[in-house]
Amino acid sequence: MTHFQLILFFIFAIVGHILCGLSDCLLTYAPNGKVDLVNIKDYEKSSKAFEGMPVKKLSQAILLGVIAMTLEIFGYLALCSWMKDYSDVYYWIMYAAVLVMFTSLSLHHAICCIVEWFFVRLDRTRSALNAVLDFFKATAYTMYVAYLAMIVFAVAFFIAVVTGTTSLPAWACIFNLLPIAVIILPTKLPAKANVIGALMFLGLMFVI
Repeated sequence: MTHFQLILFFIFAIVGHILCGLSDCLLTYAPNGKVDLVNIKDYEKSSKAFEGMPVKKLSQAILLGVIAMTLEIFGYLALCSWMKDYSDVYYWIMYAAVLVMFTSLSLHHAICCIVEWFFVRLDRTRSALNAVLDFFKATAYTMYVAYLAMIVFAVAFFIAVVTGTTSLPAWACIFNLLPIAVIILPTKLPAKANVIGALMFLGLMFVI
């Protein structure tokens, strides 16, 4: 893979994370303000939060998420391909993690959209909330598997850079999901996971 191709795929990933962030915002911000996903079990709060939410907006979130993750995976696989020049072990760890991560993330994102879509479409009734929450709990493994794979990917990449396995200086390890997450997660930024991903690829564009 040429340097131009690598940078191009990193740009794809950045655009993908931006689009995925917009998709997350479509799910999170309703006409009555920000949806409290932590307390979504609270029927009164959830019913009020989703009042007036157009199902079309939630359908758009699904489509946008599919497009976004299709673009994102180009960047992650390109980074794996770059790693192959330095270590087959780290390459295979990162490559396997990316495949698992995006398979699970795509499902999880679609499930989150579907949960909200059905709750709104079924007139935000208490039984509708109970049904969609049961569905979300039954498929929660997609979320856990996705984040576990993400951690494996990030740790493998971090170790490879810090130990000097790659051509990058050790300090370049900051352009990694984990260090950036330490900074971003405590903030009130929307779509934090996608901000983290976009910043990683933006930083890597200048050091690789």
